[in-house]
Amino acid sequence: MFSALKKLVGSDQAPGRDKNIPAGLQSMNQALQRRFAKGVQYNMKIVIRGDRNTGKTALWHRLQGRPFVEEYIPTQEIQVTSIHWSYKTTDDIVKVEVWDVVDKGKCKKRGDGLKMENDPQEAESEMALDAEFLDVYKNCNGVVMMFDITKQWTFNYILRELPKVPTHVPVCVLGNYRDMGEHRVILPDDVRDFIDNLDRPPGSSYFRYAESSMKNSFGLKYLHKFFNIPFLQLQKGVRLAQERGCAVLLVSVEVRMPAGWDCCWGRFGWKEGGSQTCPVPALLGRPLLPAELSPRHWVDYSLESSPLLSCSIP
Repeated sequence: MFSALKKLVGSDQAPGRDKNIPAGLQSMNQALQRRFAKGVQYNMKIVIRGDRNTGKTALWHRLQGRPFVEEYIPTQEIQVTSIHWSYKTTDDIVKVEVWDVVDKGKCKKRGDGLKMENDPQEAESEMALDAEFLDVYKNCNGVVMMFDITKQWTFNYILRELPKVPTHVPVCVLGNYRDMGEHRVILPDDVRDFIDNLDRPPGSSYFRYAESSMKNSFGLKYLHKFFNIPFLQLQKGVRLAQERGCAVLLVSVEVRMPAGWDCCWGRFGWKEGGSQTCPVPALLGRPLLPAELSPRHWVDYSLESSPLLSCSIP
């Protein structure tokens, strides 16, 4: 467990890797470094999921602009990288992280380094960074769920895992290996019927279905357009949070603005030798004192009864 945590912070490096790059991450090219150096307005996380041998890593490479590799090499643990993407109608810098998720990683044996003493015990195994170890949907903005249109068991994965995606996250179900359409066993109508009949609460995010081929890049243009949906949802959430923050600041400014002595004395009928209660709204659970009250005035306030300010003038 601790070895897997070390990988997240880059304390334990795999052989042959840059010592400054944690395992499972890719070095950022210079073009992205220059772009992000100007400042990032939005961070968007896209997760690629699917059963084994469905083309997740091939898509992960394609999104980075890399060529298609015919040889199948199983991915042992989660991989993360940043890609070029931008929304066409904004100049905001969007950092898009793409996660190539492995459901069950392969544990590695530790103890390949120099032995300092004769220890007959077997080498300990390291936990792999996989979906069992991490909550891959945490802070997730979009999901690409992949299956092979020529293999029924890969679509069974979709039937099992798609309902588990958080309802606020948009999903693109991607039928891969379209270049092998003559061997198709999963029809597009079957996928759409399943998506349409899912029991989802009102207000749930979008589900889309598309097909792709990593061999000839078919479907990548559609996928780039699909990223508009999670981005617009992210942008909407950020702006709503900014509006709420502005509303709180507005109330704070209004409360702290000097209102004149008539606020507590003339307006509420203060008389010499008497006392008057002046209602002042509480901000963040604490009543605010009027700016006009000088230290010579005795002020008493209590949160136990109500957020009111009591002013007694001797």
